[in-house]
Amino acid sequence: MKRWVRTAALVVFVAMLPGCWDQANIEDLTLGLSVGLDLDEKDNLLVSMAAPVFSKEAKKKNEDYEFRSKTIRTARNRFDAVVSALTVGGKSQILFLGKRLTERADWLPLMDTFFRDGKQTISAKVVLVDGRVSDVMHHYPKDKPRLSLHLTRLLDKNNRRNFTVRTTLQKLIEQKYEKGMTISISELKLNKEFEVTGTALLNNKGKYKGSLNQQESSLLLILQRSTVEEIPFNIHIPHERKSGVFASDMVSFNAGTEKVKIKTAYNQGKFRFDVDIHLSGALTQRLFPFDIEKKGGELEAAIEKQLDKQFSELVKKFQSLKVDPVGFGIFARAYQFKAFKQVQEEWGNAFAKADVNVKVKLTLKSSGAIK
Repeated sequence: MKRWVRTAALVVFVAMLPGCWDQANIEDLTLGLSVGLDLDEKDNLLVSMAAPVFSKEAKKKNEDYEFRSKTIRTARNRFDAVVSALTVGGKSQILFLGKRLTERADWLPLMDTFFRDGKQTISAKVVLVDGRVSDVMHHYPKDKPRLSLHLTRLLDKNNRRNFTVRTTLQKLIEQKYEKGMTISISELKLNKEFEVTGTALLNNKGKYKGSLNQQESSLLLILQRSTVEEIPFNIHIPHERKSGVFASDMVSFNAGTEKVKIKTAYNQGKFRFDVDIHLSGALTQRLFPFDIEKKGGELEAAIEKQLDKQFSELVKKFQSLKVDPVGFGIFARAYQFKAFKQVQEEWGNAFAKADVNVKVKLTLKSSGAIK
């Protein structure tokens, strides 16, 4: 028995040894944590990469490079030619897309290497940059962590606050091939600081069609049933008078999504979608006198009316841009398959003609710590 135990232990020990033969020290690796794609003024493809530097002797703790290239893969060879360590592409955390690039409809095939090469990652976040990608890649705030870490935390926080969507490379390709839905990705802008401005809307070919601000992005996430935490709302009540220069007609509340139901119909060559949204929340601010105990229902009705208007305007914006980031087409395919099959290749045009009715039901469960 002892002999068998010793033999088994020896086998396990030998099996573990090969893992040490091809070890690589982190100082000998260039981890491309951030990758950027953009076009210059002559429509040449620009491929950027930013990586942390782990050498103790280096004064600069980040390095970034940008090359003109025909593809992402050929740019990888040029990176290897200038960096001292071995380039590793499977650790990418963020993929930046220049707005100029996404205004074309033929850039999506460039993503092929991320899905074909097994060493690449498909969990990197995809972000549209309103401006030049090179400005983002070369910007290193002194009071912030490394670029990739800082922007990853910034995007995660804004998604958690429901100010933007969360789209990875995997989700991007799923949205591309989903005929009943179009692409939506986070949008970033660099002024003096990095700012997540909201959500960029693309069609299924990847062409930029328009943008949503943070409030509109919150409404989109409700319709997508993808909210993370409660959503802060600031609503103007029209019949309340303003006093002076301050917005004294405003009420604020945090709301969570209870239920979103989408009913589908098809009649006389047009789709119809009836959307019922149930929100519940608590007041966080009320800048005008109001008897909540006696007239709480009136306040809820006034807020519901304003939310109905906001959702309706958002849907009309989708239809004017001929995009469907919500995925109404998925419901059309599920419940009106024959009609959807006839227009699935041009769903954006069909959705632009659809009748969409949104109705919000709000329940205020708390008016705060004071009356």
